[in-house]
Amino acid sequence: MSALSHSGFRAYFIAAVPLTQALWAQRVTLGWLAWQVSGSAPFVGLIAALGLAPMILAGPVFGVLVDRADIRRALIFTSGTMCALLAVTAMLAGGPGLGKPALVVVALSIGSVTAAHHPVRMSLGPRLVPKADVPNVIALTALNFNLARMVAPVLTGLALAAFGPVATLWMSSILYLPMLVATRWMDPRPLPASQGRTSVREGIAEGLRYIATHPVAREAMILTGAIAILVRGYLELLPVMAEGVHARGAEGLGVLTAAAGFGALVAALAKAAGVGQGGIAPITRLTLVLGVLAVALVGLSHEWWAALGWTAVLGFASTFSGVSLQAAVQEELPDALRGRVMSLWVVVGIGAVALGSGVLGSLAGFFGLPRVLLVGGLLGAAVTGWLALPSRGRRAT
Repeated sequence: MSALSHSGFRAYFIAAVPLTQALWAQRVTLGWLAWQVSGSAPFVGLIAALGLAPMILAGPVFGVLVDRADIRRALIFTSGTMCALLAVTAMLAGGPGLGKPALVVVALSIGSVTAAHHPVRMSLGPRLVPKADVPNVIALTALNFNLARMVAPVLTGLALAAFGPVATLWMSSILYLPMLVATRWMDPRPLPASQGRTSVREGIAEGLRYIATHPVAREAMILTGAIAILVRGYLELLPVMAEGVHARGAEGLGVLTAAAGFGALVAALAKAAGVGQGGIAPITRLTLVLGVLAVALVGLSHEWWAALGWTAVLGFASTFSGVSLQAAVQEELPDALRGRVMSLWVVVGIGAVALGSGVLGSLAGFFGLPRVLLVGGLLGAAVTGWLALPSRGRRAT
C-alpha cells in the first residue's frame, strides 16, 4: 500500500472509489434499459459496442492531448461531463422516456466521454507517486475497480428492481462529485515543456513507434486484443445470459455481473500480492488461454449455478491478464508517453470488446448465445494458445 502514503494519490484513490461504482452502475443500467426496450440480444450488444466504440477513433487523439494538458483540469472535465450526462439521461428517462434512438445517442455520448477519461486516469495515477510506486498504483487501481465490479452490479440490480432505472441513473451521477473536490489535493509530476510542440498526428506516431520498438509493449497489445474479443465481449452481454437464457431478471443480472466481479477481485488481490510480476509471466500466458477456453464452458452451462461459476472464472482471467499486461507496459513507460501509449492500449482492449460484443450479440440473435459461446470459445482458445504460448525465444521476452 505504499502508494497511499502520498497525499495526492490518496485523495485520488478515495474519490475513485465512488466514481468506479458509478462506472459499473451506469453500464449495468444501460444494458438493462436496452433489454427492456428491445428484448433483443443484438440491440443489447449494439448498445454495449456503442458505449465503447468512440475510443477506437477518439482515444489516441485524447491521449496526445493528455500528454500536453493540465491533467487535473482534464480530470475535472471528464468527471463533470459524465456527471451532467447521466443527470440529463435520468431526466429524459423520467420524462418522455428513452427509446432505441435515445439509447443509441446516450451510449455514444458516454462512449465519447469515456474515450477522454481513460487516458486521463491511466496517466494521472502513476504521476502522483514516485516511479518506484507505479506498480502499486496499478495494483490498487485494479483492486478498486474489481471491488466495484463485485459490489456495484448487485446494488444496481437491487436498485433497478426496487426503484427503477431513473433513480439508479441519478445515484450514478452523484457518485462522480467527490472526484471534482479531490483534485485540489493532487500534484502530478510536470511533463517536459516541449510536449506541446508536435502535431496530433506526430504525437500518435510517437506512441506507435514506442510500441513497435519495445517487445513487451508490442506483445501486450496483441494478447490484450486476443482475450478481449471473446472473454470481455461475453461479459458485455450478461443481460442476455441473465434474462434471455436463464430468465433471472434484474436481480439475476446483478448477481451474474457480481460473479464476474468476484473472480476479478480474486485476480486483483493476487496481483496486489505480487503474483505474475516481471514482464509477461508464464502464469499470465496460461491464464489467457484457459480464460478463453472457459467461454466454451459457459456455453455448455445449462444450470444457473454453472453459469455463475464459469462467469467468475472469466472475470478472474480477464482481470489477471489485463492487469498483468498493463503493469508490464506501465513499469517501463516514460511519463511523457503515458497518455499516448496507454490510450492506444485501451484502443486495442476496448476496440476488441466492442468488436466481440457486437459480433457475439449479432450471432446470438440467430443461433442463441450458448451455442455461439461454445463454438467461439473452442476456436478462440486455439488461436489464443498459438499467440500466448509461442516459441522458447519469444517466451523469454
